[in-house]
This record gives sequence, C-alpha cells and structure tokens, in this order.
Amino acid sequence: MSSGYLTNKENIKSIITKYLLALLPLIIAGFYKNGIKLYIADYVGIMGMLKPLVYDALGFIIGALVNIIYETIIKKNKDILKSIFSSFHPLYGILIASIISINTKIYIFVPIAFTALMISKFIKKNILNITALSALIIIFIEKFTTGFSFLNAYEASSKLNLVALDYLIGRGSGGINTAHVILLIISLLLLCQIKSYKREIPLYSAVVYSLFMIIYCIFTNNVGNILDNIFSNGILFSYIFIASDSVTSSYTETGKIIYSLIIGIATFGLFLIYPPLSAIGAILIASISHSTIDRIVINLLKIKNKKLRGQNEKVS
Repeated sequence: MSSGYLTNKENIKSIITKYLLALLPLIIAGFYKNGIKLYIADYVGIMGMLKPLVYDALGFIIGALVNIIYETIIKKNKDILKSIFSSFHPLYGILIASIISINTKIYIFVPIAFTALMISKFIKKNILNITALSALIIIFIEKFTTGFSFLNAYEASSKLNLVALDYLIGRGSGGINTAHVILLIISLLLLCQIKSYKREIPLYSAVVYSLFMIIYCIFTNNVGNILDNIFSNGILFSYIFIASDSVTSSYTETGKIIYSLIIGIATFGLFLIYPPLSAIGAILIASISHSTIDRIVINLLKIKNKKLRGQNEKVS
C-alpha cells in the first residue's frame, strides 16, 4: 500500500522504524505488566512471562512474511530484504499484537492476522483499516469461543480500585501494549515528529469521545467510572497508532476533522454496546468512509473557489 500523503523524504522503512521507536516504551511496559509481573507473582512460568514479547515478534514477522510472499511470488521481486519493507504490513502486524488481549490464543492470533494482512495485499484501493478489522475479528472469535477479557491473570484474580495515577502508569486494563497513559503521550509526541503523521486525528478523536463520555457519566450518576471508560480498552492507543494510519484515514484538513468526529462519536456509541470493540470498531467505520469524506470536501472546496472567482470577476 502507498499513499500520496507520504512525503518524498519519508520512505516506508523510515516511517516503520520511527513507529517502532515510539512503540518500544509501550512494548517494554506491556512486557512488565503482562509478563514479568505475572511471573513474579507466580501466575505464569517462563513461557508465560515471554508471551507479550513473543506476540509482538510474531506480529512483525507475520507482516514481513506477507510482504515477502506477495513481492517474491506475485510481483517477482527477488530482493527479499527490500520486500520486507515494501508496505506497512510489518507495522500493522505488531499493532494487531499490541491491541489484542494477553489472553488471546496463539492459534487464533496467527492465522487471523496472516489471512487478513495477506488478503489486504490484493485490495488495490485502501478501503478500510486492516489493523482494526483484524483485531475486531480476533476479539469477536474469542468472545464467542473461549471468552474475551482484557484482564490478565493477576487483574482477573484481584479487586482493582484504581485512581488517576494508576491509569497514568499503566495499571488499567487493555491490550498487551496499550495501558500506560504517560508512555502513550510520549509516543504521540515522538510520532508528531514524523511529517506524514496526522496528529489532528488522535487529538480530535480523544477530545470528542472524552466529552461525550464525561457528559454521559455525569447524567447517569456514574462519575466514578469516567477515567476507566476513557483510559481502558486500548482506546487512546487505537487513536494514536491505528486511527491515524496514513493510507486509510482522511488527508484533507476538513476531512481529518470530520473523520475524527466520526471516530469519537462512534467510539462512544459502540462503548455503550461492547467496550472492547469501541475504538477499533469506530476506526473501521470511519476508515470505510475516509475517501468519500475527502472527495466531498474537495468538491465543496472547488465549488467555493469557483464562486469566489465569479465574485472577483464581477468586482473587476
């Protein structure tokens, strides 16, 4: 996949590298929260402790393998190393691994991620966010088979009474690498250094969703759950890393605002139905409409400019 939104000075390999650097603190935090901490408390063994890192590595490998297969077999490109970074799929793979639950079975994660990413290679138009779709399918399958929960073994066996500081330092529930709010903010600041990164999308989406959630909790006398509803379920991570995808999100200035409004409102609506799917479901919905949004914005801008030219000609 490619995108006209990417600048000439930024190639895919460079952007993936920068994203991985922004993800690294979250990966370390996820390893501690869902691996080391559980091992110290005797909830898992060595393999259980390493599970977060294994899933992160598998995600990258799956994406890289999809690129290699597609480039070498379909496009007859013999340069395997270049094939790995021929598209953003290695990044998509590690993002899928980051957003899913630590309880996800490997026999569900691997085939779904591989199949979804491979199919996306044959879809010429960037019509939907494949990361969001893959995570959504995995969560749905788990919900109706083994049962789904973002809580790791320690969290599931404990009564959590979290305060604001707990969410900031990553004690809230969420995907493997999604819970640490302070590190998410740092990651956002790092990503903002990438010229093609659409920083408006996570900011606008988060503000819209948070406002709706705060108002809702106040009116339903549920103020105590505001922080949990905003900072759990990987919502902020999804906005920062997934909603802002270069090729499946709006690129016009007005389009990015509309796209973000759709995500924020849809996240709130889906949260009332099933919280774990709220952000990725909203992103999937918005991504399907992103090209239409930009097309409408451009057409309206053309009409506006035409009217202005007509007025100027009358004045002159």
